[in-house]
Formats: sequence, C-alpha cells, structure tokens
Amino acid sequence: MKKIVLSLLMLASFLGNAQEVEEPSGSKNEISINLLDLVVAGTLDVGYERFLGSNQSVSLDVSLFDTFGYYDVGYIDETTGVSARIAYNLYFSKKREYAGFYFFPMAKIRTGSITSDWDYYYVYDYENDVYEDYNYQEKYDINGFALGFGVGNKWVLKDTFSLDVFANISRTLGGYDDEYIDAVEFRAGVSFGYRF
Repeated sequence: MKKIVLSLLMLASFLGNAQEVEEPSGSKNEISINLLDLVVAGTLDVGYERFLGSNQSVSLDVSLFDTFGYYDVGYIDETTGVSARIAYNLYFSKKREYAGFYFFPMAKIRTGSITSDWDYYYVYDYENDVYEDYNYQEKYDINGFALGFGVGNKWVLKDTFSLDVFANISRTLGGYDDEYIDAVEFRAGVSFGYRF
C-alpha cells in the first residue's frame, strides 16, 4: 500500500512539474480592433488577449453591430447584434513569443436581429402618371451559441504593435432563424493590436 501511495505521489509530482507554465518575458496583454470587420460589415470588433506563457493565450472579442458572417452585408438596413467570443490561442513559433502561426478553438454567444433591404423596386401608377417605390425588408434573429475553430498568423513590431490575419468557422447551436440563415458561419479578420 505504501508503494502505491509513494508511486502516486511521485507521478503527481512529475505531472505537476511537467505542466508548469513559464511566465511571458515581455508584455502580458494585447488590445486590438478588427479592421476588416469594420470596413466590410460595419461591425465594431474590439479584442483583449491575455498571454499565459508557453506561447498560449486566452482572448475575448466583443462585437457591436454584429452580423451573421458576411451574410446580407450589402443589404443591411439595421442591426442590433452584439456578440462575445472567447478563444484559446496556441502559437507555434519557436522564435518569438505570441507571434507567427496559431490555432484556436472558440466559443461565441450572440444576441440581436438584422433588418435587411432585400429589394427596392418601382411600380408605375397609371392613374397618377408617377412611379411609386417599394422597399421589401426581411428581419431575422441571429441569437445563438456557437462552437468552432480558426487559424491565423500574427506579426509583431518592436514588441509593441501587432498585425493579425485570421479566419474561423463555427456552427451555431440553436436560437438563430434557421429558415433564413445556415448554422455554419465563416468569419475573417485583419486586426491591429497594441501590447502592454
């Protein structure tokens, strides 16, 4: 019995030492803004990343005026979408901390709706000899919880500024308007960040 307890204690000590994470040597935080989402979709996406050590980090992104992927981006009249995404980033560079190619699993929660202008057309009124314009709008919910993953590459300048190019794909699990949009969402980003 003593040998089993001693063996378990030695195994626990070994595993504990193997899982120790070294502290990041420089900055421990980064804030960023997704410029691609801002230009393409009109979504204000602000992110915070906390460096954990061993080229691993946790990031939280909050998006205001969110859309479902880039669906209907050219036709959006109004959006009340707000989302929060959390990701666990695993960097693969051996030369620099928290830079280069990385992979991340993610979870996202979103609430809100989108009103889109699908069609805008004119009808000629023969009685009054004028054209009348009509605007057909579609409103749909983008509520839901999504799970997915992504990849990216991050460049760091003077350990202060970063440029991040990434893409992710996720599946929404319930709550969204499945008669209008699909469950699978693709997003991409070009983010500019500041480390401190």
